[in-house]
Amino acid sequence: MAHNGDQLTRVAFGLSEATEADRAGALRLLEADSELHAEWIQGLAMNHAAPDDVLRRVFTVDPLPEARHWLPYYRLPPQAARAAAAHPDPRVRAMLAENRSLPSAVLAVLVEDPEPRVRRIAAMTACEFGVELPAELTVRLATGQEARMRYWAAGLRGLPERTRLVLAEDPHPRVRAAAIDSWSWPRLRPEVRAAAEADPDPQVREAVARATHVEAPLPTTVEGFLAEPDERRRFDAASTAPVETALAELLAVHEDRSLRLGAARNPHVPTALALGLAADPEPFVRLTVSLRPDVTEAQRAAIDYTLRPGREPVPPWVEERFGDPDALREIAASSHVLLRRGVTCAPELPADVVERLAADEDYFVRLMLCENDHAPHELLVEMFADWDGLSWGSLAYRRNFARPGLARFADDPNHRLRYAALFDPEAEPELVDRLSYDDEDMVRRHAAADPRLPLPRLVELLGGDGLPRSAAGNPALPARLMHRLLDVAGVVRNQGLSSGAGRVRPDQGAGSVRALPGPSVPREP
Repeated sequence: MAHNGDQLTRVAFGLSEATEADRAGALRLLEADSELHAEWIQGLAMNHAAPDDVLRRVFTVDPLPEARHWLPYYRLPPQAARAAAAHPDPRVRAMLAENRSLPSAVLAVLVEDPEPRVRRIAAMTACEFGVELPAELTVRLATGQEARMRYWAAGLRGLPERTRLVLAEDPHPRVRAAAIDSWSWPRLRPEVRAAAEADPDPQVREAVARATHVEAPLPTTVEGFLAEPDERRRFDAASTAPVETALAELLAVHEDRSLRLGAARNPHVPTALALGLAADPEPFVRLTVSLRPDVTEAQRAAIDYTLRPGREPVPPWVEERFGDPDALREIAASSHVLLRRGVTCAPELPADVVERLAADEDYFVRLMLCENDHAPHELLVEMFADWDGLSWGSLAYRRNFARPGLARFADDPNHRLRYAALFDPEAEPELVDRLSYDDEDMVRRHAAADPRLPLPRLVELLGGDGLPRSAAGNPALPARLMHRLLDVAGVVRNQGLSSGAGRVRPDQGAGSVRALPGPSVPREP
């Protein structure tokens, strides 16, 4: 008997009436489809409801399908990360060690992996992303035999201060250099500092120079400014130093536009001088003047400024007022669009300010408000429907997006709004089932991963003509059916897992096939 692709899994796993011969034939077809197995394995690896015994089986698969495309990047469920850390292939463990989202307990296991490359990558990840490891572990790394690990240990959060200071006397110069900085230098014993200053290795001496460097005050007078040879310090002085009036006057008419820009930005430059730059030939100088806190709304409105494409940083003085509701109200009412955009970044916004910004005439004010936890539901849906930015999909995960009533979009011509219908917490299984047949791939995939999807349809989507990866990642997939998928894919069962036989029914998980012998996989302590 022939079966359609979407019926094959229903027959194989007992959700359709069929003879035993038909069922056996369907299973043989599934067992021969290695591409389908790879999709199941990737979906199960990302399934947040997959039990530990399923994940231990998944992460014995070698080679792990397309691991380089997802293992270093995806936020794995904690139990999946633990299982992946026990994978037999050190290349897989090395890819896992690159994942910045790993729980610290898993990264701690990888830092002591038997494979040197895995250890080094895990230590580098912990350093780069500030993951705090147990103090006793950092001490072991800092006092171990491997110089590279001692080098990375010098930068680990959780390393006791005493141990870090000891590393400044390490036999390896790279480790000594890593342990010397402005924090450790004054805490080192005098003889250690003297040895570091006379160290034969240049990288240690360079570390000492950085640790002991004291930045000279920026020039504030005309004489000091003209005598300053460093272009960077000249610009910093123009932008931030408490310059004297004579220097401010020089900067405001300087032929170098970067110095005029600095004067326009510098809060110590008198307002009257800064306003003289409101007619500067450089558009960005004029824009900078228009953003000063000491300029009135009338003066701002009179400046002919031009907005540059792209996002501008929030003016520091606006950020300083984030905790002041009255100041936020005043800035939100400004005629200057960049100030209104800046207000949207305040962590806490009064309700009336949110309402005003949500109705702002500027598209990007409304869009930036969507990044705020207080963004109203209606605005999020509006922007979700038509914004063409790369991260438009992230709007669906903002705090106020998922709300009852989104199901009304299930038949909308805009596929994004049909997708949004699946975020309705009260959407019925029938609606999810209907959207799993949608013409748009992204809608079908989201429906396939929705736990409200009826089991018969979920099992259909596990087939090669469905969405097997999304379906295998569905948290409503019964655990026994997860094991059955792995059995069909030829993944050995770990010792100690139960064996049995049976068929999956709409109200019951899949029956297990006979357990295959295989070594148990060690778990993280």
